[in-house]
Amino acid sequence: MGIAEQFVDAVLASPLGVSWLAVLEAGPSRDGEGWAGAASTSLPSTVEAAVDRIETLSFGSVVEAAVHAGVFVAGPWIGDAPAQIAEAYRLAESRAPIAAAVAERFGDQLHAPLDRARQRWMSERWLRGPTIPRFQSFDRVYGAGEFTFGGLWTATEPPAEALLEMVAAWEYEAGPYVTWTLPVRPEARVFEIHRPSDWADLVEAHPRVGAPHPGWELPGINQPNSHLTPLLAVAGQRAARDAVGRHLVPDWSSVAGECDAVHLSWAGFVTSEGCVTDLGGGDVAMLRYWFSERTLWLADVFGSPTAALEPEIDISNRSGPRPEDVEVTAGEVARILGRSSAAD
Repeated sequence: MGIAEQFVDAVLASPLGVSWLAVLEAGPSRDGEGWAGAASTSLPSTVEAAVDRIETLSFGSVVEAAVHAGVFVAGPWIGDAPAQIAEAYRLAESRAPIAAAVAERFGDQLHAPLDRARQRWMSERWLRGPTIPRFQSFDRVYGAGEFTFGGLWTATEPPAEALLEMVAAWEYEAGPYVTWTLPVRPEARVFEIHRPSDWADLVEAHPRVGAPHPGWELPGINQPNSHLTPLLAVAGQRAARDAVGRHLVPDWSSVAGECDAVHLSWAGFVTSEGCVTDLGGGDVAMLRYWFSERTLWLADVFGSPTAALEPEIDISNRSGPRPEDVEVTAGEVARILGRSSAAD
């Protein structure tokens, strides 16, 4: 089976993947800004129209639809996400031609490994105040432990079409935020995630029992299982479990001993975000809260940071100063990286 066929199968198995196809079938919003939402029905004519549309869309628009689906359709805090995902699973096979069209046109870009020259670091909350020490305190984690606050996030030069959606998904939309380029040294050790099995491999190599999961997907602190009934009834769904043994997450200190970074490709995001992998004995793994192509850095393996110009975006709905109004010195960036000066 080729990479395109593997990707299509993985999309049809993934809760975000099937939700993404529902968004792509619904198409762009009428005002041309963003996406209309998720189609609740599927017709041969609208699937065919979506397939034709793929030939005219940019890569940025296609991944913008994925971020939209990951936050507003299949997101961990969306109350009707289980019902929307259940319906998307039921209609997934009819939308397989959309996934195939995306794989044929954009497969290489979706599976691109880390580009060491195009890493962008964005942040809005670190300008002057105290910060969590970077590249240490890996036991300070979010959620069940799906990522560590001791790391540092970058994205690969976000496409202009998807940037605003990505910034909102990362909860940077209130601003102000700034963007820096962080060139990555050649010797940096990077673990690539293109499928849920890659995340499971990472977890099984560096296991830690997660804290109670806060979303609707796994038994945790906020789960009334009654509203999962339609989703749990879908054969083969990988969005939720009503009972688990252990939810295993990475032991980030252990990961940092072998890897300098974990990179989630766009293909990895679409197929892995919120996708449950059964590990045996009732144990599960699930990547969550990454929300886009992203890299979590566990070590300072960067050259000299430089201020980056971001693509043109509509900031009319954002409060606070614009990014270009925020002055941040190289010394302040060095402080966040834990360096004594702006030097490498």
